Parts: sequence; structure tokens; C-alpha cells
Amino acid sequence: MTVRLPAAPYKSHHVLAAAGLFLLALVVLLWTTRGLSYPNPADVRAPAAMLQQKAASDREVAITRFSVTCLDALTRGELDLAIKNCNLAIELDPSNVTLLDLRGNALVLAGNPGKALADFSRAIVLSPADPNSYRYRGNVYFMLKRDALALADYNRAVLLDPQNALGIELRGHFFQARGEYTSAIADFTRSIALKPDEARTWNSRCWTRVLANRELGTALADCDHALALDPRYANAYDSRGYVHVRMGKFADAIADFDHALAITPELATSLFGRGLAKLRTGDATARLDLAQARLLDHGIEMRFAAIGFRLKANGISGT
Repeated sequence: MTVRLPAAPYKSHHVLAAAGLFLLALVVLLWTTRGLSYPNPADVRAPAAMLQQKAASDREVAITRFSVTCLDALTRGELDLAIKNCNLAIELDPSNVTLLDLRGNALVLAGNPGKALADFSRAIVLSPADPNSYRYRGNVYFMLKRDALALADYNRAVLLDPQNALGIELRGHFFQARGEYTSAIADFTRSIALKPDEARTWNSRCWTRVLANRELGTALADCDHALALDPRYANAYDSRGYVHVRMGKFADAIADFDHALAITPELATSLFGRGLAKLRTGDATARLDLAQARLLDHGIEMRFAAIGFRLKANGISGT
């Protein structure tokens, strides 16, 4: 399945986006062997034009250093340090779209969506043909449940970059979260066509069909394909477990949840699913699985009841 907490798909995207910005590190090759803190005594005799050229060069080196430090801190989860260094870089280069996007990503992960929106919006003003800033801003609007604005940004990003599989996948998650399953499946299908070796997207399409409770045979094939691409993909075992629950194949469901939990022992959805399947088969350990799932995720029972997996004294309903 895909992660059910609404913010998770876009938070993972922001992490991926930040990782993509590692290309910034290439400019380290432009660094001089002389540090900014050690002026050359000969500079006092240099002509004004040379001093201006050196000042500009030193400014670029400073921007590079602050940018790379921001990115490094972000990838290590040191969000305050990342934002501080991005701030310093942007003070020197306030129109740098890449830096604005980078700081926006850091602000999202730090739980400051308002400031992130400001960075992404400024980046869009500066570079209205760049799809990345639209994706990032759409993610934030999605988190804030400002659906019309989120969808407008996702649509714009896809229009600007129609061959980008991730952008289409993100819009699919938007549709999935809002219960528009036909549109979600269409976007995941389009994303798969562009990037067929991405196990995550096959799993997302599988899980969407579970949510919709339709085309379960096709859902099973999607999960099978995801696992063929990545045999250690716990979420795909989890999704396939719920396909089997929908189909009434409870022994197969239990086996899938066992696989998922062997990979990720505290995967609450698999504990809950295994508990559901065990209830139907009369396994006395079902209650333990359900209790552990509730402990890890207090709202899990209500959320799954909303999509048709309801507990009963003698089993489950809605499957």
C-alpha cells in the first residue's frame, strides 16, 4: 500500500527533491585553494578591476559553500542548520530559484509550510516555466488541504513537464487521497508507462484498487509486479495482503503480512491486517496483533473501517 498519512507522500517527495539538488555539490569543483578567511597580501596592490573580479568570485564561492552546507545538513536531518545556511546563501543571491526551492524543502520538513509557500511562490515568479517549484508548492497546498490550489499546481507541473513520471505520480497521490480513484489509477498508469521499473508506482496502483475495492485480480498483478521489482518492499507485501483479505484468501493474506513484518516489524497496517485475517480464521493471536497495531497507530481502526475493513466479534465485514 501507500502511506496513509496525508502528508507522507509529499514529505517523501521533498526528501527526494532535496537529494536531487545534490548537483549543487558539483560547483565545489570551482572552489579556489585559497580560503575566504585568508586574503592574499598582494591584493592591496591589485588594480580595482581585479579586486572587483575577486570580490565577485569570493561571493560565488560563499554562495556555493552555504548552499552545499544547507544541502548536507538537510540530508542529515539537521533542519535548523540547513535553513540557516540557505538563508545566508539567499542573502547573497536572492533571485536564485534553486536556493529558494532548497530552502522551501527544508522549511516543509521543519513544519513551516507558510514560509515554504512564500519561497516556492517567489521561485515561480522568477522562473514561471520551471515545473519543480509548482510541484513543491502543490505538495504544500495538498498538506494544507487547499485542494483547488494543489491541483492547479500539479496540473501546471505536468503541463510543463509531461514526461516526468514523478510529477504525474504525485498528482495520482492527490487523487487517491481525495477518493478520486479512477483519476488516481490513470495517473499511476501513465507514470508506470514513463518509468516501468519503479516498484513504488506499481504498488500505489495496487493499493488504489484495494481502496476502490475493484479490479482485485489486476490489483494482485500490480502488487506481484512491484515485488518482482523489489522483493524486499514491505509496503507491497502489505498491499497484497489487503488484496487477499478483499478476496477472502485469509491464509495468503497472513503470509503476506508475515513477510511485510519480517522486513518492517512495526508496520502497523500489516499488524492490523494480519489481525483481521486471523480473526476470520479463528486464530487466537489475532487480538495481540490488533492491540499492537492500535498501540503504534491510535487511529488505525477508524481509518480502516472507513474503507470497509471493520472488526466484528466473529470476524470482519466490508471486504
